[in-house]
Amino acid sequence: MRTDYEMFDDFMEKISVPSPVDERVKKIVLKGALHILFKGGPDETYTPIVDPVVPADKKKFLIFEECRCLFTSFLKKSTLRKGSMLGSSGFRSFVRNCRVLQIIPGITNADLDLLYINICQQSEQNSVKCLSFISFYRLLLTLAVKKFPDNTLYEALKQFIDICFDHLARQN
Repeated sequence: MRTDYEMFDDFMEKISVPSPVDERVKKIVLKGALHILFKGGPDETYTPIVDPVVPADKKKFLIFEECRCLFTSFLKKSTLRKGSMLGSSGFRSFVRNCRVLQIIPGITNADLDLLYINICQQSEQNSVKCLSFISFYRLLLTLAVKKFPDNTLYEALKQFIDICFDHLARQN
């Protein structure tokens, strides 16, 4: 269950480094699952929130997973070869294929470019102008609120994602 990745140390020798996902996500989830399994209920000290943007509620988590599906569908179109990062070409494909300019009245390409740049700068990967999944998720939340300002955050996100998937289905 452990995920390691290889990198080079100062002497240019390959070393195996544990993934930060193991520390931040898997340990917490496994601890909670084992406590429920052996004690019969959730631990009072167990906090299911792994990241402030990852929802703990099941219905909201399903929306989160839909966002992940949308993200991975555009990873293939990204010219950035980082594997799990969405470059500007992938972002442009998202804007074009989901018809974001038509979904949100009054938004321009310049607005979307600025949003992309701002979210890239806020992410952990400051040196590369690309979006991790969490950055893409934040971008979707921002766009959803612009489209549906009167709805709750997750209602707006759900409606926005549904519109995006509808546009994608029409293309196929």
